[in-house]
Amino acid sequence: MGRIVRIDTLAENAPTAVDLGMTTPGKLFIQNVGSNPIWVGYDRANVLLATSSNYFTIPAGVLLVFDIGPGVGFLNNVSNMWFAAQSGDSSLEVWAATV
Repeated sequence: MGRIVRIDTLAENAPTAVDLGMTTPGKLFIQNVGSNPIWVGYDRANVLLATSSNYFTIPAGVLLVFDIGPGVGFLNNVSNMWFAAQSGDSSLEVWAATV
């Protein structure tokens, strides 16, 4: 099971929260299917252009895969993470595939 979130238009500099919480172990797939980079942060201010300070960049066309679950992994797997496109609109796919 699990869930899939697809954001067709992740607008430039408009942070969007995505719940990455998982109650059972599994895999987390995060893919930038757009043509512009996406910033990822633990709070909204981290990915907002005016206040950005601590963020991770997912380049266009990149797929990230993580082992994740309660108490497993290094991502913030109990709450939201924030995503924002920079340098133009982009698209994001997130798949939380659980057992």
